[in-house]
Amino acid sequence: MQAGVIGFEPDELVVHTHAGTTMRDLAETLAAQGQRLRIPAVGTVGGTIAARRNGPYPTDNSTLPNIVLRIRAIDGTGRKFTAGGGTVKNVSGFDLVKVLVGSRGTLATITEVTLRTEPIPRASRWFEGAGPVHALYRPSLVAVNRGRTIVNLEGHPDDVMEQSLLLEGFEEVRTPTAEQVVAFEPYDLASHAVADATPALAVCRRLKASFDPDNVMAPERSFELGLL
Repeated sequence: MQAGVIGFEPDELVVHTHAGTTMRDLAETLAAQGQRLRIPAVGTVGGTIAARRNGPYPTDNSTLPNIVLRIRAIDGTGRKFTAGGGTVKNVSGFDLVKVLVGSRGTLATITEVTLRTEPIPRASRWFEGAGPVHALYRPSLVAVNRGRTIVNLEGHPDDVMEQSLLLEGFEEVRTPTAEQVVAFEPYDLASHAVADATPALAVCRRLKASFDPDNVMAPERSFELGLL
């Protein structure tokens, strides 16, 4: 699979890259222009999207699948196709993009991706502790690691300082590596409880039959996920 950034438009907050590019290399390219993706820089771009690897970050406007503008891929019949558009304003095909994000290779092989970037915040501080976090206003991340609560505050330095004073029972810690962040757990696991999956599974099976009727794409994983 090809690797490398195909095009980067910092003023438009858009980057186009081969799926084989490592997330670390992509992060370095973006950082040189003061931008980033708010997802852990682990693995490859294609693998991250296929696995929907947000780490402990919630699914919001700054994480997957919402930062994916366009995907180019090859389905189980060998057909090349494009989903989505190259800019934020072009919303054609967004639903198909969201189907492919997190499909774990069961529908198609991702070859190229266009992503929406964001500016790197002026301040970013990490804290660890066991106190309450309900008083915080829109923290960048609240997660759990080995029974301890992890908080990441980002934004204007004055705002980050003001929010940090609300963290009783916490101490500031070094910025964790991307590999460490991936291992963190969401703060409130109960709020992410999954409802009855039967209707969703029926939809997934229809998608599998449409994209990959001969079960060429990730056959063992498709079986494990009940897609056949």
